[in-house]
Amino acid sequence: MIAPKVVTLTTALILSGCTLGPDYERGGSLAEILGLGDPKADPSTFAVAPDPAVSAAETISHWWERLGDPSLSGLVAEMLSNNKDLAVSVARVRQAQASLENIAGTRLPSLDLAPSATRSFTTNAAGDRTYANSFSVGTTLSWQTDLFGRLRRSERAQAANLAAAEADWQGLIHTQIATLVRTRVALATLERRLAATQTIAESRLATLNAVERRYRAGLESTNAVDLHAARENYTSALADIPSLENDIAATITSLHVLLGRIPGNSEVERDTLANIPPPQDVPLGVPASLLDRRPDLRAAEFRLEAATENVGVAIADLYPNLTLTGSLSSTDPSIGNLFDVTSLAGSLMAQIAQPLFDGGARQATVRQREAQMAEQAAAYAGNILTAIKEVQDALVAERKSGARLVQLESTLREVRLAEASSFDRFRRGIGSYERLLETQRRLQNAEQTLLIEQQNKWNTRIDLLLALGGDWLTTEPDQTSINTLSLETSTQESGTHETHS
Repeated sequence: MIAPKVVTLTTALILSGCTLGPDYERGGSLAEILGLGDPKADPSTFAVAPDPAVSAAETISHWWERLGDPSLSGLVAEMLSNNKDLAVSVARVRQAQASLENIAGTRLPSLDLAPSATRSFTTNAAGDRTYANSFSVGTTLSWQTDLFGRLRRSERAQAANLAAAEADWQGLIHTQIATLVRTRVALATLERRLAATQTIAESRLATLNAVERRYRAGLESTNAVDLHAARENYTSALADIPSLENDIAATITSLHVLLGRIPGNSEVERDTLANIPPPQDVPLGVPASLLDRRPDLRAAEFRLEAATENVGVAIADLYPNLTLTGSLSSTDPSIGNLFDVTSLAGSLMAQIAQPLFDGGARQATVRQREAQMAEQAAAYAGNILTAIKEVQDALVAERKSGARLVQLESTLREVRLAEASSFDRFRRGIGSYERLLETQRRLQNAEQTLLIEQQNKWNTRIDLLLALGGDWLTTEPDQTSINTLSLETSTQESGTHETHS
């Protein structure tokens, strides 16, 4: 006789049901939510674990390692391990991989096992119970024969979707690394601009002290207007410092987000960041074949391939689908005789499903898939044209930025000489303060403009590296002579090959 407690427990389990899978639990701290581990640990230290993003970075052009900045490698490694946008992209790749495995599994036969056990009783007129046991086991084998390739094309379409997701992932890696380098350059430029502004403020303070001495001495060449103008010149330089410091703080927090750190919770080695070497010059032509490395172009091509396979899937749905099903079962009152030949029963069934009438839905699906294929083909061709345009624009911008830097450097040299001469003439009492004030302001503008243009050249270089999917240093020598993106017009306009940053 079955114990009442066992019956009660079994009934409770059946009624309550069984819930599988993870339950959401919010982290106890912000660091736990962000996956930063021990919140007391130094966020600037990290361990490069085996991460899919790090593995993907090994297969792409390491252009950032050839920029001459040794600190970039550590920052890139940290970002690849901790960046949240990359984690989202990795999850999408894993979803696509699981979808491919799911579709591939439908091409194989499916086997189900259904064992069961029954215990029943009957009661006679005397109230006596008679118990009987029954054990059975059954298996069902089912297989879609895929006569017209619907499942095969579905698998190939999902494989192309997976390849596109991986290309998107690598494209995001390129973009995030480029954003990191841009942020790195912006921070270094702001540091230099702050240092130049502080130097200007010190120079204007020295000028203000000289004007005050001359005014107190009662010299006719200096009046109250000169004194107030000198003070205004000095305070205007001081007013630029908080603005630059604010931009530096905002740039540092942006860098923290890229690195997966809590913004404002760690320091950046600003002394190292301030020493950025100028980018090397670009050769006159780069191979157009380098565009094949661009992840976005590869992703567009894979999506076109997937759309093409999906047309075949829709066409295959118009034809019959053959399914083979086989079953084998055994029933016996005793477990020992359950697998005896005399208790076995089986069947084999072939089923063909042929759509007869669906109101034209399947034909409409074919036309829809064909239109999607045409859309992806046009998008792929458009992406190629856009990629060529981006390379050409980046190359022209690179040349023009270099030419502008040559002129700005020459301008800065001349303004510095003019400022030194004006200050010396003013100190000796033979020059006007108005001329000195004008040259000091021109000097500040020239220094700031030069630093900003140096940052612009860095950005044009990064634009070129993104447009090419990397740099051109890993190409074979014979590849540079064919399919080059020439710049004859822009080269003639710039005149010479620049060597400045």
